Amino acid sequence: MHRMDRLTAIVLLLQRGKWTAASLARHFEVSRRTILRDIEALCEMGMPVVAEPGPGGGYSLPADYALAPLPLSLHEALLLRLALSSLLQLRSVPFKEARASLWAKITALLPSREEIEPGLEQMLSSSSAARSRGAEFPVPFFSDLLQALAAGRWVRVTYRSERRQSEQTLLPQRLFTNAGLWYCYAYSLEHDCVRLYRVDRLLRLEILTEPPSAKPPEIRDRWEDPAFPEICIRLTERGALRLERCIPLAARLQREADGSGWLLLHWNPDDYD
Repeated sequence: MHRMDRLTAIVLLLQRGKWTAASLARHFEVSRRTILRDIEALCEMGMPVVAEPGPGGGYSLPADYALAPLPLSLHEALLLRLALSSLLQLRSVPFKEARASLWAKITALLPSREEIEPGLEQMLSSSSAARSRGAEFPVPFFSDLLQALAAGRWVRVTYRSERRQSEQTLLPQRLFTNAGLWYCYAYSLEHDCVRLYRVDRLLRLEILTEPPSAKPPEIRDRWEDPAFPEICIRLTERGALRLERCIPLAARLQREADGSGWLLLHWNPDDYD
């Protein structure tokens, strides 16, 4: 994050309430010394930062120093807050510094808590605090993968699966998140098919300047590729309900009148190696 973006975000946070240097450091994932330098820079720029020393103290801005909130309706404010809250629930979120500044900017422009109905505000607070519990899975190559996907570029990766570590040449097709984890559908040159990869299992990624082959790959739907055996999966009502949470397969679920369902697709036995 550029320093000016962080300074702007700090101002927006301070106008919503009191923050200590330590809490700001944790929020922006920087050192306390960096925050102290930022506060000093804001004061030199003429920002009326109020510093209260001692227990219960911190930094804030005068009550009359605030930006006017966006003219949002109650339901619009609710939807925007819920969207931001859902982002915080992911166990692995790329662009963490940008997320912190975005949260500060949007929160500062939303109607104040006093303008939100108490019941809705309580629900919003609960959803914001309900972050995914469990280990965090870093996604250090997310930006490069996103860049390659947007430009249609090939990448060479070192990938760690459950069974082994391999070198592969991939053409990314789609990124998505499910159950707090990031996944990428990519055409694998070595396997000559589209496969599913967990982004946090990428150990190395290099964007290639030239395609590895002059002939463009023939990319088919990974579940309609006749090169793989066709299978039919029968599901109980409970199984069908649980499958609805799996975004890639949910669209293929065929429901029966009794709530059960079935899937018909081509399955690559080595898809997750």
